[in-house]
Amino acid sequence: MDSENRGAKERRTCRPRLSAVGAALLMAFAAIGAPGIPDAAARDATFHNPLLDGGGQDPSILPWEGHYYLVQTRRGVMRVFKSPTLTGLRSAKGVEVWRSFKNGSDLNDLWAPEIVALDGKFYIYVAAARNGVHESRRMHVLEAESPTGPYRFKGKIADVSDRWAIDGSVVEHAGERYFVWSGWVGDVPDTGQNLYIARMSNPWTITGPRHLLSAPTAAWERIGREPINEGPQPLYRDGRLMIVFSASHSMTDDYCLGLLTYKGSGALTDRASWTKSDGCVFSKNVAGGVYGPGHNVLVPTIDGREIWNVYHAVSTPGCGWSCRTIRMQKVDWRPDGTPDFGRAKPLAEAIPVPSGDDR
Repeated sequence: MDSENRGAKERRTCRPRLSAVGAALLMAFAAIGAPGIPDAAARDATFHNPLLDGGGQDPSILPWEGHYYLVQTRRGVMRVFKSPTLTGLRSAKGVEVWRSFKNGSDLNDLWAPEIVALDGKFYIYVAAARNGVHESRRMHVLEAESPTGPYRFKGKIADVSDRWAIDGSVVEHAGERYFVWSGWVGDVPDTGQNLYIARMSNPWTITGPRHLLSAPTAAWERIGREPINEGPQPLYRDGRLMIVFSASHSMTDDYCLGLLTYKGSGALTDRASWTKSDGCVFSKNVAGGVYGPGHNVLVPTIDGREIWNVYHAVSTPGCGWSCRTIRMQKVDWRPDGTPDFGRAKPLAEAIPVPSGDDR
């Protein structure tokens, strides 16, 4: 979580029609595994994590018209980085698109911005507090005609309960659009976070009540000072819809990824329409020196051949938020169509570059 302050202070808590980006992502996800033999240069090119120098957290990357756009916040400033390749983001120069207290607003303490393209425009969903009051944290929406801005403030996005909310993401299915986020059950601070889902009427408006999608009831979701489900991210494959999420407290070495799978029938807003993984699908690699891998984004390569899991992790046990770095590795697929995230790769391991990055 926290893109602005999680490394600086201890946190007190631990897409109705298919949009242009929805169609593009579905096509990209569907194209994964398309035939083709990489040339020798592509086979030989490698990189090492981390993806960015100087730290980073809660990655969100939008592939759009031949480029990748990464959004990050640091010290109250939100920037978008642009590169024709995923590995090229390391040397990309960020463009400031927003900041705390912009235009006289009382919103600051910006957490985990998410960049998407919807209905011909670009949106960033970001959690922010009012004058730094943690209990006031809610999701907000920025809108622009270009991924790098300029962005204008559209307002708060909330269901009728208007409770504490972070990590908003957009899911599109069967011509409908849904907002999925992490929030508190009630108003008592820091007693746990669930995943909620609600219909959207447009990119900045939720229609009707929130519905519980997932609660951290299993032991692997309850490690740390409070049980947590957060960071939901959609994953589309061969007509199937999945949501990857992060579980347990983000300050722990056991922060990991879990998986929700839509059964293929029933309302998306009905928890009974989903199954949850029996445990972490991507977790720490003690032998490789990787701890707390989580809060990810699933990024299709521009050529549609691969999907990459981009996430943050730390290399020192017990380090918490202060030494997180952004890393990535390719997602493989099992014969039954489920994702295989593999083991979290050590920083010393050379990784073949993403498809298309050798161009």
